[in-house]
Amino acid sequence: MRSADAAERPGIHLVDVRKAFGEQQVLDGVTLEVPRGKITVVIGRSGTGKSVLLKHVMGLLRPDSGAVRVGDEDLSSLGARALRQVRFRFGVVFQHAALFDSMDVFENVAFPLREHGMVRTSSGRDRRMREPEIRARVEQLLRSVGLEGAGLKPVDALSGGMRKRVGLARALVRDPEFLLYDEPTTGLDPIMTAQIDNLIRSTQDENPGITSLVISHDMQATFRIADHIAMLHKGQVQLRGSPAEFQSSVDPIVRQFVEGRVDPPTES
Repeated sequence: MRSADAAERPGIHLVDVRKAFGEQQVLDGVTLEVPRGKITVVIGRSGTGKSVLLKHVMGLLRPDSGAVRVGDEDLSSLGARALRQVRFRFGVVFQHAALFDSMDVFENVAFPLREHGMVRTSSGRDRRMREPEIRARVEQLLRSVGLEGAGLKPVDALSGGMRKRVGLARALVRDPEFLLYDEPTTGLDPIMTAQIDNLIRSTQDENPGITSLVISHDMQATFRIADHIAMLHKGQVQLRGSPAEFQSSVDPIVRQFVEGRVDPPTES
């Protein structure tokens, strides 16, 4: 777990970010602060730029203008090597888990440690984690996501909910500062969706130093897990606020999305 003073440092901050693909303006001046130690959920209809925003935060896309800051780093000023170092500070839970079918559950979770796992020694040097350390870390995380004893299961034998849990354990295995979720409950039934939402919330509560950014279109899930919500509409932030502020908003665009209405809103 990260130190308590981590919450005092900057989280993720997008400032007037613009991104176009050809004639299509996807992000049109997005300014958004993602505070440390909290869950911020970005919502909006398909095609509003949620996934493009997430790729900017990860440094996979660079804005046409504006700035993306992760902690104290301005991603637009970083070279390839420094950008890779910033990405090591992230854990990512992909929409469809993105597990390796050729590996069992344990090997999937252990993979980031085997590839990049380093610990700092008392002399101040980094060394690669030893196998007993890797095993202990993976087993601890499998217990935390409710998969104790499942390490030898093949991935193709897992349910959709179990795959999401393995994906979360893998995202947490390197003790990230920032945890990104891309549509974490897509394809799950309502009961399993609620279970994954509870797991996301409990993971945050047990790791208060982590800053979480969730991309979602599910309002019930959003209200269950969010500390802060931001809604994208036509490439801009339509509203940012607490769940209570979204539930009480009279903005017709916000109300239409929150209530899931098909009729077009009357824009003022």
